[in-house]
Amino acid sequence: MNLIAAFKNSAAWAFLVRIQEWLLTLTSVFVVLIMCVEVFLRYVIKSDLFGLEEIVVIAAFWLYFMGSSYGVYEKSHVKADIIPQMLKPRHRALLSVAVRFTMAALCILYSVWAVDMVIYSITWMPKTTGLRIPVFISQSSILAGYILMSLYSVVYFFDDLFRFLGMKDGESTREAPEEKTDEFCV
Repeated sequence: MNLIAAFKNSAAWAFLVRIQEWLLTLTSVFVVLIMCVEVFLRYVIKSDLFGLEEIVVIAAFWLYFMGSSYGVYEKSHVKADIIPQMLKPRHRALLSVAVRFTMAALCILYSVWAVDMVIYSITWMPKTTGLRIPVFISQSSILAGYILMSLYSVVYFFDDLFRFLGMKDGESTREAPEEKTDEFCV
């Protein structure tokens, strides 16, 4: 078993995925409940709960960025796979390596920018207008999401790279049985 496969089968990998699943579930339920409360208060009781929208935005940030990183983990994000289907297996594998490299590089760049943004928010401590909630709480979801996307992208890049380097001409790009087939993704 190679290093990448060992990491993907590790307790740390499973722990990260489990945390994401819990955060996705909790934030989804929370956003739905808050929106139901908002509708009930506004249209049935004819009242409004001050600052509720600010709380929903924070939960939605966490939902969106955990969902994005989970999509990278699952390899279920939007992909264009018409061109790769017309390529030979070795060329398809090379294209997959190039796409994974690009994705990993961009996620790492966005992670660096997210670190700067969160540091700035912690330093200057801007707050929401209504409830005075520190902005870094919602912005830290961007950082967490991009760090997870970077981790998954780098692991999948090396996985595809090692698979490509181990291929011979005309050989198919078969993945390990426990993995989903994902030849090319954008």
